[in-house]
Amino acid sequence: MGKLRVAFASSNNAYIDEHFGSAQYFQIYDIDEEEAEYVEERRINPLCKGHCEGGFDAAYDLLIDADAIFVLRIGESAASYMIQHGKRVFEAHGFIEDIVNELIADGFAKDEDKAQENDTESKTLAAG
Repeated sequence: MGKLRVAFASSNNAYIDEHFGSAQYFQIYDIDEEEAEYVEERRINPLCKGHCEGGFDAAYDLLIDADAIFVLRIGESAASYMIQHGKRVFEAHGFIEDIVNELIADGFAKDEDKAQENDTESKTLAAG
C-alpha cells in the first residue's frame, strides 16, 4: 500500500483558496488507500504578485517531497516547471477534507502505485 504526500494551497487549512504563485501556505497531508494524515503547514514567501514566468525553485524546494500539488489556479509556466520536475499538479477548489475523501475513494494512492510499478510517470494538469 503506497502513501502519497500531497500539498494543498490553503491559507486556513480548510479550503483550497490560493493560486500557486501567490500562495503563502501549503497544507501537507499523507494519503494512502484508506486514510489521510495531516502532516504540517509550510510557509513560503509568495513567488509572484500577479503573472510570473519563472523563479519556481523556492516552491519546488519547499514541496520537494510532495507527490501532488492542489492549487486554486496555476499558470502554464509554473505548471510546466513543476510537472517537468516530477510533480502532479491539479487545479481545484473546495474543502481539503472533501478533496482528500475523494482522492481516497477514487484510489489516487493506488493509481500512483500502479504508475510506479509500470515505471511510467503520471504527470497531470487537470482543470477543477
